[in-house]
Amino acid sequence: MHGLVSLLDKEHYAHVENIWQMLEDECGLAGIKVTPFPHFSWLIARDFDWKALEETLKEIAKKTRPFTINTGGIGLFSGPSPVIFIPIIRTKALNKLHQHIWDAIQPLGEDISPYYAPQSWVPHITLAQIDVSKENIACVMERLAFQTFTWEIQVNSIRFIHQTSREAGELFYQYQFQGE
Repeated sequence: MHGLVSLLDKEHYAHVENIWQMLEDECGLAGIKVTPFPHFSWLIARDFDWKALEETLKEIAKKTRPFTINTGGIGLFSGPSPVIFIPIIRTKALNKLHQHIWDAIQPLGEDISPYYAPQSWVPHITLAQIDVSKENIACVMERLAFQTFTWEIQVNSIRFIHQTSREAGELFYQYQFQGE
């Protein structure tokens, strides 16, 4: 799957990398390295019309002003392959931008994940995925549950992560938000 993302600002990017390293060192988790860039996703899909995607991202960035997101707490997507994350607080402005991105990109994507549709989207920063198990989830939660994740993060660009199967993703297309 490929993803349309925004990377975290420098301070929070480093903080998340430190958490990932701690979870690897203390809990044996390394699954996050499949997407080794601290970010949140706007949407993911199996494939895109690449040329049209590039042009559309340029237009979105041209019209979008840099903005701030806020986070709080720790979240868990349950199921056979749990994901542990920091939730991003949805606001009217964030929802409006996500809807705009969804409407512009959806016609260009193939097999877009329904989890990223505007009514289903749970914006988040992933801390652990793929190798979270019954054996190590307690270790993860013991390390994270007593930390504070009330963050204010500056968002100033939109990027694209190209990822095939479980190989590490690569960053493509970086467009700075320029709107006024």
